[in-house]
Amino acid sequence: ALREVASAVERKIDALVPTGLQARPERFLAAISSNHETARRVIRKTARLAAYYNSRWYVLYVQTAAESPSRMINNLKLATELGAEVIQVKGDDVVRCIMNEVDRHHVTTVCIGKPHFNLMQVILRTFAFNQLLNRLAESDTDLIILS
Repeated sequence: ALREVASAVERKIDALVPTGLQARPERFLAAISSNHETARRVIRKTARLAAYYNSRWYVLYVQTAAESPSRMINNLKLATELGAEVIQVKGDDVVRCIMNEVDRHHVTTVCIGKPHFNLMQVILRTFAFNQLLNRLAESDTDLIILS
């Protein structure tokens, strides 16, 4: 009876799933900032996602002119220990830097931390966030905001 059920399920799957369709391999990109605690959380949660999907994953730190990478050393070391490929780039157009790495590494899912902004930062960064959302949507890349 169990063999008949398994066979019926297999036939149903064959009927519903188009032939030749294969799931794309997941590739995660954790985009982190210089906020130590948020970066650490994003790295750990992305590591768990990548482990669950048995996927390659990357940690991207975009160093803007206003930031110093000195506080990032421990988080980048953690990312390496957890199996990530660490990418560091310099640039003030964070969205462009993220999208360059998404394209270059065929990333399927970008993971970011929940933004902690004051009102002025919200006004200034809303455009960049919307730009990121639009660019990701165009590239068929998912976005996960981790709390």
